[in-house]
Amino acid sequence: MLAYASAMKAVDPTVKIGAVLTMPGNWPDGIIGAGEAGDWNHTVLAAVAHDIDFVSVHWYPGANSGDQALASVSQLPGELREVRNQLNQYAGADSAHIGIAMTEVNANAGSAPFTTRPNGLFTADAMMTALESGVFTVDWWDTHNGAGAISTVDGETDYGDMGMLSGATCTGDVCEPAANTPFAPYYGLKMLSSLGSTGDTMVASASTDQQISVHAVQQADGDLAVMLVNKDPGASHTVALHYRGFTPAAGTPQVQRWARGDSDITAASDGATASGVTVAPYSLTTVVLHPKTGTAPSAVSGVPGAPVTTAVTDTTATLSWPASAGTGPVTRYEVYEQLGTNVQLLGESTGTSVTLYNLPPGSSHTVNVLATDPSGRLSLPSEPLTFTTGTPQHSTCTVSYHVDSGWGNGFVSSVTVTNLADTAINGWTLDFDWPSPGQSVSSWWNASISSTGSHVHVNNIDWNGVLAANGGSTASFGFVGANNGANPTPTVFRLNGTVCTSL
Repeated sequence: MLAYASAMKAVDPTVKIGAVLTMPGNWPDGIIGAGEAGDWNHTVLAAVAHDIDFVSVHWYPGANSGDQALASVSQLPGELREVRNQLNQYAGADSAHIGIAMTEVNANAGSAPFTTRPNGLFTADAMMTALESGVFTVDWWDTHNGAGAISTVDGETDYGDMGMLSGATCTGDVCEPAANTPFAPYYGLKMLSSLGSTGDTMVASASTDQQISVHAVQQADGDLAVMLVNKDPGASHTVALHYRGFTPAAGTPQVQRWARGDSDITAASDGATASGVTVAPYSLTTVVLHPKTGTAPSAVSGVPGAPVTTAVTDTTATLSWPASAGTGPVTRYEVYEQLGTNVQLLGESTGTSVTLYNLPPGSSHTVNVLATDPSGRLSLPSEPLTFTTGTPQHSTCTVSYHVDSGWGNGFVSSVTVTNLADTAINGWTLDFDWPSPGQSVSSWWNASISSTGSHVHVNNIDWNGVLAANGGSTASFGFVGANNGANPTPTVFRLNGTVCTSL
């Protein structure tokens, strides 16, 4: 492969070379073939990480119902983050130049829903979530496919067809509508065109209602578009809209809706105002708000360049970025992180670098850099940067965590603990937290393990409770785990309360 790719580049340097990966947390991720030293992703990336321009992943969350499909979208950011972590591990500095393409996505590859309403909601939510999570392209599988198992979903006939448009095929005596009749996923994709297009900017958004997903775009003309996905099949939800750095005009905003009874994306009012809107059950609603007349834009016409990390420790991170390329005076740059529905200012600088302090060890942060003008008005945000702090380089203990095998939704891990302090330890505990909400421990050996939510607590057993001083002995244990979604490695381990160096 490498020789062929090199020959192609020699003929045309603009050719882009990609490698196909499994999506972390989805079968066959983690499976190690007979005679192989590692699973597919780690084997491929070890060989080609410095020679590729992008990777390709597919995502079929394995849902068996509409509600399962819609709930599964929350797993997607973590799974794509794990793809980036694997690229960082093998490509190092080259990782920043490797894109992620999601070249197939659908609710499932074997059961309903496919052509009915919940898969339309899934289409809009999943494709937008993928773009927000850093993929440069996302492709629906597929345009035409063909009828499969027939069922009834949300009062409609589901033809079991993974296509976006009807292929006019039949299963038994049940036939699809005329060729190219749009199925529900078509309307989910069409709604995204009401949300934004080329030249617009995705902006961070969040919802406090678990039944409502939200996506927002600042359009090139200054308007703000907000798409609301109501995943509740049985009830309308009233959504209050709040903004940071945007002042909406009063009056009735533009509303596009796809709800039960709508044969297409439909202009509606639904009583929407700049402060809120009521969204129908199982619906997509996009609200487009104009900025308040007289609201002055920032004098900074450009945005800062994408930030990079120049140094990361267990508690600090130093970031740098190119200066804003536009016109207008810049008084300082500010670094922000979104935490749920809140935004936190992490640091600011009059130059193009800053060191962030007092970060928790092993914590992940996604930040944007914004420039301010002399009136304190903020520019649009830079591209986001995600980084993770490490663990102390010279702790009094080390922990080695290794996934020995996996099968998509389960895995076997081994852990080795070493005491480097000058005094021995007689009786130890080890604590860590799962990075992903779908991870858990099922069974274990050579230790006693208990869990509360995402927190895991490990106790020694009778015969391995003594850890000699200065690395004179180790304690090892293992467990079988389960994962619903990504299976990232825990980042921080505490031996009797002390943060250890992770190996």
